[in-house]
Amino acid sequence: MAGPMPVPARPDTASAGTHASGADPARYAAAAYLRELLLRPGQMRRRWEQYAERNRRGQINQLAVAEVLARHLWHRPRRAGDADILPRQLKDTAARALSGKLLSKGTLALFMDAFGLPAPERDHLWLLWEGSPRVKMLSGARAVPEDSVATLGPALHRTLALHDHHYLGPDGLPLRHRTIQVIEAFVDGLDHLPYRADTNAVSLEIGQGCRAIGDLFLADPVTGLYAMDIQLAKPLAAGETATLEYTTRFHYPVPPPPEFRRAVLRSVESLDVRVEFHPDRLPRRAAWAVWDGIDGPIILDEEVPLDSQHAVHRYVRLIEKTVAGFHWEW
Repeated sequence: MAGPMPVPARPDTASAGTHASGADPARYAAAAYLRELLLRPGQMRRRWEQYAERNRRGQINQLAVAEVLARHLWHRPRRAGDADILPRQLKDTAARALSGKLLSKGTLALFMDAFGLPAPERDHLWLLWEGSPRVKMLSGARAVPEDSVATLGPALHRTLALHDHHYLGPDGLPLRHRTIQVIEAFVDGLDHLPYRADTNAVSLEIGQGCRAIGDLFLADPVTGLYAMDIQLAKPLAAGETATLEYTTRFHYPVPPPPEFRRAVLRSVESLDVRVEFHPDRLPRRAAWAVWDGIDGPIILDEEVPLDSQHAVHRYVRLIEKTVAGFHWEW
């Protein structure tokens, strides 16, 4: 899936407070980010894929990862008590670490060294592992059904940063939505960005980094997702980044549910969501929420007061496979 998806028509599991696996929240957050790093196209992924007899899309071959860890241990200076380390002996270690069930400080350091993580990723992993209040992560099991993800196609880029600024009019209806998105190309020649929404009552205005837009079409009849292509100002090479800015305008024939949701099909490293209300129509209550997928109920509801500009805001350092946003009551 190419990236995050705005769901303006309607406001997995919750934030790092709890998780179904029972893992420590901080360890789970670090493990989730480690999995994301290992699955991204690039040097880390190539390092373990070379030892994988077979690969499944979107899954990490744990035996291949264990091979990388073992080879790193074989080449380090031997210490007293060291025994020969076989990849199969480390497979369980890798599995427990990547699930977050048992990710010790030493194991995390081993992953970092064996895969040659650069300093920014190392620093962020340590902050997650230590449960630093400066770093927040939101992770779930899914945003849309797996068959819908397959229908929407492979990932050709990732989103490094995303700013969602949603504005409502004096009638309480969505008026416009401003998006600033920083992307990194996975492939050479990337020349477009897919835009998706769960309504066809939208029009798009291009800005920085964009040069044209395609026609809106029904991308997935199962979930009712619509899509259009945003043409980039210039094609990107693999690893190249670009900053895009575009505005969505809404034309609802009937009032939609009072909410704004962002569905993240894979991951976004920095998400900023802001919803601003018109002073003539302020909500009785507004809350930050997490949904159990695009078609599921709210599973986290946290009331948020309006600021002096009649807006609510939330920043998330890392978000993956989750639907999150704000909903409100009039």
